[in-house]
Amino acid sequence: MIEWMQKHKKWLVVTIWIAAIAFIGAGGFAWGMYDYSLSSNSVAKVGKITISKTEFSQAYQREFEARNARLGGNLDEAQAKAMGLESQVLNQLISNALIRNYALDLGLRVSDEDLARTISSNKDFAFLQSDGALDMQKYDSYIASLGMSKQIFEEWVRDKMLEQKIIALLFPQALSTGSLPTTALEQESIGFSFGLQDKIEISIIHGASLPIKLDEKALKAFWEKRKEQYKTPASYKVQAIITKTKLQPYDDTELQRFYEQNYITQEDKTIPESIKPQVILALQQRNAKIAALKEYSELQKSKSTNTKELLISQDSSDFSSEILAALESSTAGTTLKPLTYDEDFITLKIIEKNAPQTQSFEAVRKEIQEDFLREERLKELNTLANARLSTFKGQAFNVRMPTQEQIARQQYKIGDLDFYTSMGLVQHIFDTNKSPNYAIIGENAVLFRIVSQSIVSLDSHDINIDAVASEVKVGLISQLVFEFLEKRYKIQRFI
Repeated sequence: MIEWMQKHKKWLVVTIWIAAIAFIGAGGFAWGMYDYSLSSNSVAKVGKITISKTEFSQAYQREFEARNARLGGNLDEAQAKAMGLESQVLNQLISNALIRNYALDLGLRVSDEDLARTISSNKDFAFLQSDGALDMQKYDSYIASLGMSKQIFEEWVRDKMLEQKIIALLFPQALSTGSLPTTALEQESIGFSFGLQDKIEISIIHGASLPIKLDEKALKAFWEKRKEQYKTPASYKVQAIITKTKLQPYDDTELQRFYEQNYITQEDKTIPESIKPQVILALQQRNAKIAALKEYSELQKSKSTNTKELLISQDSSDFSSEILAALESSTAGTTLKPLTYDEDFITLKIIEKNAPQTQSFEAVRKEIQEDFLREERLKELNTLANARLSTFKGQAFNVRMPTQEQIARQQYKIGDLDFYTSMGLVQHIFDTNKSPNYAIIGENAVLFRIVSQSIVSLDSHDINIDAVASEVKVGLISQLVFEFLEKRYKIQRFI
């Protein structure tokens, strides 16, 4: 019975990470790039969104390296092909493109500001310092424990935020109550999984202690093989008109009419002082959009004189992802319809598009060196871990799935390991059928052996079963949403 549960409980580990990222919402990686015209650089097109070869190549490389690490550095291209890794990565990108298509159709957006607010307001994980600033060290440690880069993690968060917006539209109860109702059987099934316990032995190989020799020839060969990953970002030379919302004129008569048309719900037509600033701003935003559309028409005909020239880089933090995506998907000479720009509107005419350029070895030497050392250290960790796996002697600990309270308070620890390493290790333990085994977490290799397994009774305060069961239920509903989207949007595969 216990062996059967160990073999089949792999799916249960998702509850750990559902709880661990609960700050995102009631709840894949990189989004598909915008490109409304097919080109030879495409691997797939999903609705309006094209997935480029570059994007696919980068996603494949990340997934290959992650699986190679889990398999002790023994994965080669032939094995990856046999397991269908290429199709799996493409399917993952297509799933994310489906969500983005639907979000666009519904007018849903996750701005950079919304994303930053969601992450930085995560008080349960204590990412914030006493002055309210984000503690980047803790933030980076958390992301490292998930095995993601910062960029991928933030795109993943954006993905989940959009997904939850869509689920909230389909299931309003999830929006109003923050959860979905669950049955007693659902709660019992999830609660049972949290009673599983493994007795393990662990030993750690510290990556920082491994001497790695820097070889100039090897460094250049490393760059030659991956230089497509070290390109400059695309950039766009544009003519821009910014229509300022708060500069839009209005009078009291117009304001009153706007209020009556959009706000009034009772006989009293007086604008309450408490909401008057919001009503004024909403009116000005409406007028700014009208003014921006007029300026768009003038700019499209090259008659506008109220423009300024800008050079916008694809990695710019001054412009929203929506603006950057629109620039990416459009050709030179195109005038973009007004887009939101903080409280204002911006209208852009693309004068010139500059494609990404491969940077020279010297230009990216520092970055290449860091990546080279990281990869070589990973290889060495895998070699040493495999060599010691059958003979290592370690410390013994009992390991169970962490409760929500332990996660929220960062109190889940295995021995002397910190919270993030402990969370990463428990995921590997509950995700493997092999013992002994090891996990690469951060810069270290953690060897572990499952000595015995058992079921322990749960204290009623250990976990909020209803809440966790609701999270799992939302996840299953998300899967149904994806199936619906597959029927709604045409999917074209070119590889």
